[in-house]
Amino acid sequence: MHTDKNEYFDPIEDENSVQLKQMLSKYLGYWPWFLITIIIALFAVFTYLRYADVVYKSEAKVKLLLDKESSNFTLDVTKLFNKSNINLENEIALFKSVHLSEQVVKNLKLNVEYYYNSTVRSKQIYNAPFVVSYDNNITNLKDALQYTIKVTPTGYNILDVLSGQKFEITGYTSNQKIAHLPISIKPALGANITKNIDKSYNVVLKPLNKTALELSNAFEVDAEGKDSDILSISLEGTNGPQSEAIINNLIHVFEADGITDKQEVSRRTINFVDDRFVYLRKELDSIESSKKEYKRSNNLSFIQEDAGSSILQKTAKEQASFDIESQLLLADLLRKSIESQKAFELLPADIGIQNPTINQLVADYNTAVLSYQKLQTSAGTNNPSLQLLVSTLVSLKSNIINSVKGFKQQLQTTLVQSESAQKAADGSFASIPEKEKVLRSIERQQNLKESLYLLLLQKREEASINLAVTVANTKIIDYAITDIYPVSPQRSKIVLIALFLGMVFPFTILFVIFKLDNKIYSAADVENIAANIPVLVELPTLKEDKDSQVQNTEAFRTLANNTNFITPYTEDKKGSVIFVTSSIKGEGKTFVSYNLATAYSQLDKKVIIIGVDFRNPQLHRNLEDVSKDSHGLSNYLHDNTIQWKDLLRSNGEGEFPFDLLLPGIIPPNPTLLLSNPRFATFIEEVKAAYDIVIFDTPPTLLVSDTLMISKYAETTLFVLRSGVTEKTLISYSKKLFKDKKIINMGYVLNDIDFSSSYGYGYNYGYGYGYGRETEKKSWFQKWKKK
Repeated sequence: MHTDKNEYFDPIEDENSVQLKQMLSKYLGYWPWFLITIIIALFAVFTYLRYADVVYKSEAKVKLLLDKESSNFTLDVTKLFNKSNINLENEIALFKSVHLSEQVVKNLKLNVEYYYNSTVRSKQIYNAPFVVSYDNNITNLKDALQYTIKVTPTGYNILDVLSGQKFEITGYTSNQKIAHLPISIKPALGANITKNIDKSYNVVLKPLNKTALELSNAFEVDAEGKDSDILSISLEGTNGPQSEAIINNLIHVFEADGITDKQEVSRRTINFVDDRFVYLRKELDSIESSKKEYKRSNNLSFIQEDAGSSILQKTAKEQASFDIESQLLLADLLRKSIESQKAFELLPADIGIQNPTINQLVADYNTAVLSYQKLQTSAGTNNPSLQLLVSTLVSLKSNIINSVKGFKQQLQTTLVQSESAQKAADGSFASIPEKEKVLRSIERQQNLKESLYLLLLQKREEASINLAVTVANTKIIDYAITDIYPVSPQRSKIVLIALFLGMVFPFTILFVIFKLDNKIYSAADVENIAANIPVLVELPTLKEDKDSQVQNTEAFRTLANNTNFITPYTEDKKGSVIFVTSSIKGEGKTFVSYNLATAYSQLDKKVIIIGVDFRNPQLHRNLEDVSKDSHGLSNYLHDNTIQWKDLLRSNGEGEFPFDLLLPGIIPPNPTLLLSNPRFATFIEEVKAAYDIVIFDTPPTLLVSDTLMISKYAETTLFVLRSGVTEKTLISYSKKLFKDKKIINMGYVLNDIDFSSSYGYGYNYGYGYGYGRETEKKSWFQKWKKK
């Protein structure tokens, strides 16, 4: 079986392809606007990139160490598998604290900003040829100061931007005080100020706390991993070396702050021990004096040991009591120290109390006191964090006092038991003289004080060593390094965005215009609404040139041939009645009627045009020296004595003549006139006399005249005008056809400018082979015409 290749053609795919081509051709017709917007967008982007500040990211990495890790080397393998005990959130908060940032601002003088005034814009610089300083204490600066400084051959010209005052300084180092000028200027170290003559700079002096707050917010501090104790400190800025210096200075300030905290604990311990030494010396001196006086009054010199095993037992009991009494004394000293505090102060750490709970509470209390002292300097008394810390300190202080009391009660109970045991041991020493007993008591007190003295001396030496060898709890892995690739602006991304916007912006505008535009412009617009009604022809816009006339003539010949195809064949050999109508006026139905008559006459047809638009006659415009009040069809229908043949007029062309019957005088009631039985007779007579009878009828939407007489038409040409007819009118004409109020209808699309974007490229070349080629016009000439 033979299969035609067209059977494999997918009509849906072809339709979609055509619609896609139509849509693309609509937008491509405006390619100059796409090109212009892309050029503007690229120009704006390159201008922005030319003058935009290039921001780089600088980053440093530090490892946080525990106190033991910072001072001792350990081979504890279990630390490799355990999570770090460091609270990274607290350390991050400390890195970002305003307190540390304030120190960095002071160290690097970041509160003074310098801008170079170029011809295009002011740009911040970090190596100005001069240095500006605030004469008063920088902490006293409440509001920002701004000055414009111009270097002159003799010194500086200064303008106070806020007040408008001008100052002139002779010499490049301002040593003398000038009224209302609270700044001083001197050349920067190593700078040649004379190379900057006639250059202008802006200098902004900002309050210290405000600059510190801005810097604190600019820092980014993050942990390297979930269980890592390595912190990444980053800062973005336009000057990489300065950002590196700021980050490195922040790390050093952080280390110094940690060292200061540790040293403060050691100093407090040393001061506490020194205060106890004064008391112990007095006690030892008193005991020595008592012992000396007791021996002298009792004539005692040296007592030999003769106790044997019993004395060993007695000694052990005495040692136990001695240890308990030492702990009681230390506990009492700690209690007196904390109770004597008028404010929250550091307590001596690890003074020998053999109670881990009390030692831990003292350590927690010292840590809280340090946090309280730091927060108190930067926060107010009503700060929630400060109030919470005060509450914690009060609670810790109370816990220490209660714990010491409890510990003392426990020691006293133990001491009572120890003394009972000692008394039992003393029973075996009944033979030892009472004097020996008293002397032993004095010596015990002496040994107790000496041991406590030695213990405190040892603790003082330990605190002194810690003070001397204190190291930071940080290990710098990488000092600040600036990335070679800028963070912003990202040139490639911005250029791509500019290209995208340059295409999207005109596309969006055109899309909105096309969506809001309810007019028809081509046959495709008509076919999308009324696909079952044929578009017989697309008539090009008539222009004042020979080629346009030729194209117009060829288009109407096409219309005549297509009209013949849809006109039903009759065997009575009478003429065909063609109605030419439209929805509204101005769509060119009279123009189509007249030129269609011309096309039929060129095909050797006997043609007549009859004007039926009584309300707005336009057919007379095609004749010379004829007015719209000339007699015509209305006169014939109204006056039975008038014959229609007597009212005929000729088009005035000898080679292709045809007749015209004008609408006539405008009647008061055209509808009533058209319902005259004489009109039906008239139809039959003209059909018998002519091959083609063309009726120029009124618009169907405005009046009902055309619909009244539509039954006489064998073919109806519904004229649409490109750029004038709305799409809703297509739906209206489609409904007329569907309701059979108009039969055998075809559309005539008039006034299409194939050179514009709305032509979609459907130029069928009506002038092919006729005359010279159409002159090509540039896109701006076409737009100018629009």
